[in-house]
Amino acid sequence: MQLLESLRLRRHRPTIESAIDQYLTACRVEGKTERTLQAYQETLDQIRDNARVIGIPDRVSDVRSGHVYKMMEAVRSRGVSAGTQHRRFRETRAFFSWCLRMNLISNHPFAGIPNVRTESKVIRPFNKSDIERLMTCCDNNTEMGVRSTAILLLLLDTGMRRAELEGLEVEDINLDTGRAMIRHGKGRKQRVVPFSPSTANVIGSYLGKYRGTNTGRLFLSIDRGRGRKPLNKYHLGTLFRRLGDRAGVHANPHRFRHTFATWAIEAGAREIDVQYLLGHSTAVMTRRYAATYDASQAANRHSSFSPVTALIDCS
Repeated sequence: MQLLESLRLRRHRPTIESAIDQYLTACRVEGKTERTLQAYQETLDQIRDNARVIGIPDRVSDVRSGHVYKMMEAVRSRGVSAGTQHRRFRETRAFFSWCLRMNLISNHPFAGIPNVRTESKVIRPFNKSDIERLMTCCDNNTEMGVRSTAILLLLLDTGMRRAELEGLEVEDINLDTGRAMIRHGKGRKQRVVPFSPSTANVIGSYLGKYRGTNTGRLFLSIDRGRGRKPLNKYHLGTLFRRLGDRAGVHANPHRFRHTFATWAIEAGAREIDVQYLLGHSTAVMTRRYAATYDASQAANRHSSFSPVTALIDCS
């Protein structure tokens, strides 16, 4: 049986370039998002472009574990971060896993090879003072100020992702019920997230005084004679950088997401509630947010069991 399989592979031995094209087509047909496809394309293009230079065989079935290390060394030598190396490894491994499922290869070249270790960073959530300083920097007598306040409160109140905020349409917001429909969540998953009456009031003020209630994206650029455009990641990057500089606070949309999760857990929210509201498929990522809270609580309780304090008290 193994001999027959070996002969079959020899007759149908696609090149790496051909296998990559087939894989990306399969990903598109299976419904992967355009963002995911772009990431896969970028990673696999590097393999395709550098295969001969770093000594990778032309045929996908000829790739072995030693070639995997060559690929990853080529990625590392570009000076990219450990996080990028980790992602390149994961995406390339997924490609070869697909090749194995499609019987394009008989052995997985990544078998037994661990991924690149990444640094476990502690993302500090905002404290109340941080939020107050950011809010103080928003002039609510101007369109930019009201829009900025609405964005800050909506992110803090819902924990939605930056891309989800950018994709919100006016019709996705129900100010009466305090609900927002996330239609373009990660992995094309939709969900409904609630927000407070205070947040609803600010969004209502932004719509009533400046934005208008016509259909389209909720948050738009300010019309300076060139028309209004939907806010994108570059607009938001500039907004948070300016507010952060004025307030003396490091601010970005993901930190609001982390703060939402941490504050919710601290207030007694169930893990399953936080998981759903954040749009996580599993509880693994939610527990990472919870770990920050647990570490903070442990630090707060340190005074009750500090060995040095006990030593001094006994002396």
